[in-house]
Amino acid sequence: MELTISHFGKVHRLGYNVLMIDSDVIVMHDPYKYFKHPPFKDITVMNQAESPVDPNGGVLYVQNAAPDGPAAFMFAEIVLRPYRWADDGWKHAHKLGLSERCLYADQDGYADVLPDMASGYMLFPKAWFCLPEARRQEAYWQSVRATGEQHMRQVWRDEQIPVPDSWQIMTNGRTTELRSLQLRMPNSRGWPTELGGQWYPTERGPYSTDFLQQLMDDAPDLPIWLDPENSSNAAAADRVPPETFAFMPDWLGLGYWLRGRKGYWDPNMTGNIAQQVIEHTHYIDTHANTAMAKRVVPMSLHRYNWDLPRQANGNQPYFACQGFGADCSKLKVLAFSPSVEKLLASSASWHEFTFLLQGLAALATALGRAVAWPSLPCNTAWVSRGRSVERPPLRLGGMWLPWSSPEGDLMCTPWPYVNDECLSRGRGMLPWEHNHMHSQQHSEADSDSSIIHAEHERHAEEDHVKEGHFALASQVVAINATSEVDTLQPMQDRAILLLDSFVHVVFSEATSLQKQAYNRFWQECTVLDTAAYTAIFDHDGNRVPSIPTAFSTKPMADLGLSHRPARLRRGRLHRHDHSLIKP
Repeated sequence: MELTISHFGKVHRLGYNVLMIDSDVIVMHDPYKYFKHPPFKDITVMNQAESPVDPNGGVLYVQNAAPDGPAAFMFAEIVLRPYRWADDGWKHAHKLGLSERCLYADQDGYADVLPDMASGYMLFPKAWFCLPEARRQEAYWQSVRATGEQHMRQVWRDEQIPVPDSWQIMTNGRTTELRSLQLRMPNSRGWPTELGGQWYPTERGPYSTDFLQQLMDDAPDLPIWLDPENSSNAAAADRVPPETFAFMPDWLGLGYWLRGRKGYWDPNMTGNIAQQVIEHTHYIDTHANTAMAKRVVPMSLHRYNWDLPRQANGNQPYFACQGFGADCSKLKVLAFSPSVEKLLASSASWHEFTFLLQGLAALATALGRAVAWPSLPCNTAWVSRGRSVERPPLRLGGMWLPWSSPEGDLMCTPWPYVNDECLSRGRGMLPWEHNHMHSQQHSEADSDSSIIHAEHERHAEEDHVKEGHFALASQVVAINATSEVDTLQPMQDRAILLLDSFVHVVFSEATSLQKQAYNRFWQECTVLDTAAYTAIFDHDGNRVPSIPTAFSTKPMADLGLSHRPARLRRGRLHRHDHSLIKP
């Protein structure tokens, strides 16, 4: 990212207006329709917000920046800050107690420089956190931080701005919020002791000198800013015309966790038009693999390009292909049939849902197949817990990824599926992957699938013991892995098998290798481990803090519910061709 910011700073100094977006960004509508119209057309820097005071480097637009103005300086200074410490081999930085990774990330550098631009001083608020903990606790450095914060007070302006009628489907009203500040040219102003003294080495070295020379060589006829480290330039710096910085309103540019998961990115929930111009996946604050999540969000929005992973990785478009082998076309899947998956809406608890997942995963393991992980309707009672799922903002727990099915139903998929342990090495497929695979299979002449049905044995018709958190237990069939897997061998050439019943798989000594494989799966894929999972999430589906406080919610595990029904009836599996499903 340092290289990106470096080029970014060079390009807009040459007079270009630049929109920079990360690779995990989806542009839903033409952003220039908004950038070039009041109230945004006179704003020099527009940025996605990371927090109310910190910018996010993933979505950034700069327009009409002066080559020697505050915006051009700001982006150069983000790059220059670690260069200045490297100029003397980090000797000066080490005296302060700064490590060589201080402000190494572009995000930290940006958040460090922006307060300088608002205050006119060289403040280094993020670099302060690079100091050793013991030094930060010293009275002097505590005072430095407090003084820096005083310079940042009242620099932000919050207002409601009228918008054109044509924007109101996006803004949900006649006005939009706008948070902005004025960018000023900063100066060291003699490196005041109360602000930490001199943060940089006294003399410039080769790194910063060469970078500044590159900027001047790129545009030899354009002016460049006065040296901000020279305190005699302070008065001139104060006379430099300010430029405006603003955070993009939420509907213009924001991350998934703050807006997308609330339903605003889903056209089916917002009047057939996504109430978001620029969508940035950014990060997922739950029990999921963030790198995987960056691919999953566009899948859930039905905006994923399935050809790209094929081109990049060969014939390996799915997460299950990772570690599976060179030819992922041999991947085979076991899924609930559509009718059985619909029954999951009648489940009574996470404990029951997990128990039903365990049966599917165990049978898939015994058959050497990937699990097609199922979803639930978001209006399932124990998922929604009385909260509305009709329109944004959705207030579902952080464990759920809401998305609209092609039929228009709002579905909820557990985020913890999205991990190597549940998907890679041929273990599992997400709903959108399975749907894509199914469509590909049925586009080929030799495609086929078959139905597996389970029935209770006649002599196993004993009364069922009802348990409040197991509504579907009477429909679960306990099967023996040894005999039943042999029964299904004639179907093993089919790419997709559909399970038309709920099962509980019992492994015997004859299937010890299969049992060991499933136990590893169960131990590593948290979503199958009821005890581990219910200790992570609370009753509302949100993560329990790692360090609980008096106000923290209690984990689901505190309910003390059993992890499986008290009694299950035995049965057998039966094969049916996909066109011959029998009651």
